[in-house]
Amino acid sequence: KALLLDDDPYALEFLRAILSERYPGLEIHARSEPDPTGEYDVYLLDDDFEGVRLAGKLARRIRAQRPEALILAFSASLDDRTLKDLLGAGCNGVCDKRVPGDLPEMLEALDRCMSELEREQHRPPSDLSTRYLVNTFRDLFRAWNRRLDSQE
Repeated sequence: KALLLDDDPYALEFLRAILSERYPGLEIHARSEPDPTGEYDVYLLDDDFEGVRLAGKLARRIRAQRPEALILAFSASLDDRTLKDLLGAGCNGVCDKRVPGDLPEMLEALDRCMSELEREQHRPPSDLSTRYLVNTFRDLFRAWNRRLDSQE
């Protein structure tokens, strides 16, 4: 699951379109307010919300709640101070909206991360984590439902 946070509706739809086409199995949620609540695997944050730079604050909050999540920030006014703040806040990557080559590089990095997330979801953990148990039981129920449907 991915969460997109940006106060620009056009930017949200642009990112949603790119991600939907590139990752058809990705469940995408989008919000125009700076609210990162919820459990997501990937967060894409705009740096500027109505003139206030919030991505660093949002990344810190997300990192505290979801230490394993992938956090990517986008900025149209990326300077050294902002970059340092975003990376220090726990962002895995930062994209400068003014640099045309940044988005393709970010998407290539995201490809690698998404592949790793998919591998992790299918790999049994060393302990019986909640996510593993939920996935296991969901798969069992689906198998039983298919079996019952085929007997009818």
